[in-house]
Amino acid sequence: MSTSICLIRHGETAWNAVRRLQGWQDIELNQTGREQARALQSYLSSSAFQMPVDAVISSDLQRASETAAIACKHWDIAIQQLKGLRERGFGTLEGQAWDAAGRHGPDQPDDTVDIDYAVEGGESLRQFQTRVLECFETLAQENPGKNLLVFAHGGVIDMVWRKLNQQALNAKRAHAILNTSLNFFSIDAALKWNSTLWGQLPHLNTTLDEQR
Repeated sequence: MSTSICLIRHGETAWNAVRRLQGWQDIELNQTGREQARALQSYLSSSAFQMPVDAVISSDLQRASETAAIACKHWDIAIQQLKGLRERGFGTLEGQAWDAAGRHGPDQPDDTVDIDYAVEGGESLRQFQTRVLECFETLAQENPGKNLLVFAHGGVIDMVWRKLNQQALNAKRAHAILNTSLNFFSIDAALKWNSTLWGQLPHLNTTLDEQR
C-alpha cells in the first residue's frame, strides 16, 4: 500500500529574494511569499486540486509552517511540524550571500563537490539527504495508504528529486525549484519511491497573474 505525497516548497522570504543562505535560520515569509501562499490556498481549495488530504505536515521552520498555515486554512486539519524536514544546515555560512559561500552553497553542484564535506556546524550533502529520506520513509510507514501534504524547502525537494531520479548528489540539476511549487510522488510498503508530477505551479500561472 503506497503513501501519496504532495511536497510543496515554502513561499518567498526576504533572504530568498537576495540569495542569502538560510539553512536553519528561522526566516519569515515576505509579502510576496504570503501572496504566493494565498494563491496556493485558492488552488488547494478549488476543484482543480483533486488529491484528498489526510494529513498536513511541515518543517518546523516558520517559512514552511507559515506557508502551510495560510495555504491550508480551509481545512480543519492540525499541522504537524517535523525537524527532519528542515533545510540543509549550513552552519557558519548561514546568513552569507550564495556567491560568497561559493562551492559550498546550495547553487548548482558539480562533480568536484565533496558530498561528505560539512561546513562547521552544518551538514554534508550525504548527511542531509540521509536525514530527509529517512524522514519521508518514516512518514510513509506511519501513514500507509494515506495522502500527505508536506511543506518543506528547496534543498529537501532537491534531495527527494535525486532519490526519485537516481541522480548523484553532486550532479547538476536542469531545472529550478520554485517557491510554492507542487511535487507529487509516492512511497510503497517496500519503500520503493515513484515520481508522479514534478514542479507544478498552477496557482501562480493563474491567480497571481490575474491580480497584477
